[in-house]
Formats: sequence, C-alpha cells, structure tokens
Amino acid sequence: MVLCVNCGVELDEGLKICPLCGMHPSDETKQEHISDTYPSEIIQLQKKENRKYYWELSGILAFSGIAVCTIIDLLISKELKWSLLSDVSIAAAWVILTVYQFKYKNTTIMFSYLMLTILAALFLIDLIATGRAWYFQVGLPVTISLFVAAGITIFLYRTLHLNGLNVIAAGLMVLSLFLIVLEIILDKYLSGTVNLRWSLITGVSILPVALILFFYFYRLKKGNRLDSFFHI
Repeated sequence: MVLCVNCGVELDEGLKICPLCGMHPSDETKQEHISDTYPSEIIQLQKKENRKYYWELSGILAFSGIAVCTIIDLLISKELKWSLLSDVSIAAAWVILTVYQFKYKNTTIMFSYLMLTILAALFLIDLIATGRAWYFQVGLPVTISLFVAAGITIFLYRTLHLNGLNVIAAGLMVLSLFLIVLEIILDKYLSGTVNLRWSLITGVSILPVALILFFYFYRLKKGNRLDSFFHI
C-alpha cells in the first residue's frame, strides 16, 4: 500500500502524482515531516476554488449576454430600448447567483442580499418601462411579503424541528397566507378596494392537505402506520 506523504490518501501503484493534493508520492522533501493539511481541508479548499471558477465563468457569460443585447439593440434601434430590461435582468440574475455561491452558509445575510437585489432590479425595471408605475404599489410589498413568508417557513423549520411531511404542511399554510396578502395588494392597486375571492378559495383548498400531512407525519412519528390505523 502506497500512501501520499502530504495528505495520507492511499494511492494505486504506479501513480506519479497524488490525485487529491497533486504531490509526488516519492517526494523526499515531504517525507521529512508530516503535513498539517488533512484530506478534508484539501477537499474544502478545492470546493472553494471550484466556486470561484464557477463565479468567474458565470460573470463572463452574464456580461457577454449584456454586451450582446446592448450591441444588437444599438444596431437595430440606434438607441437603448429593450436591451435595458434584459441587461438589468441578466445583471440581477448574476448578482443572485453570486450571493448564493458565497453567502449560502449564512441564511440571514443571503436572504437580505437577495431581497435587496430583487427590489433594486424591480425598481430599475419600473423606471425603464413605460406605462403605469407599479413598483411602490405592487413590486415592493409583494417582494417583501414573499421573503417574509420564506423567512417564517425557515424559522418554523429551525425552531420547531420540522423534519418531514410537516415541513411541507407548514409551507402550504404559510403559502395560503401569502396568497391572501397578494390578493389584497393587487386589489388595492387595480381597483382601490379589497375583495378577497380566489385567495380564500385557494387557502381553504390548501388547509385540508396541510392537516392531512400533519396527521400523517405525527402518526408515523408515534410508530403508527396509516394502513394499520385504518385497518387496511
């Protein structure tokens, strides 16, 4: 059995270079001491480097797309029109991908950055697009409501130790509340009055499904199977 002197990984006979750390297995300078670098640390380093490479590649693709849309718009229209919308959308998507890649371990910071990015993109789109202004009446409250709903779901998952079908049930109940808020926002924007209709129907339809999932989960948690419970 041949072991790498740097990271301790078992190597196949005949290998000239360790596939994990890239060191030569017979390097005399490395045999004089034991490295403090463990395989897990090397793997984490490789993952970090891979995220950096993916981020650089995504940046190249994003800015290439922005450049292509802008040039085509200038060639056809002789001015910037529709390309502004696509440029803002592509840039926002790249920022969202960047935030996820580097801040995914900190949920609070990641959600804050994501919400600010989406709000900024919607604000710019509202400024660019002609017609009825909708950002402050619709875009801002809907986006904040959506992230609040997602935050409540994550909070319930972490504090109540939801780890099964009850996660889906809690998410469905939060979703029904979000739909009610969404209809209130849209009604005020479109007609100035609130008349709850489709959101209540959706909420009433979701509630039995959520209750069934809660029931099924806690019955399984107690060790009871539904087939035996209902004598099937």
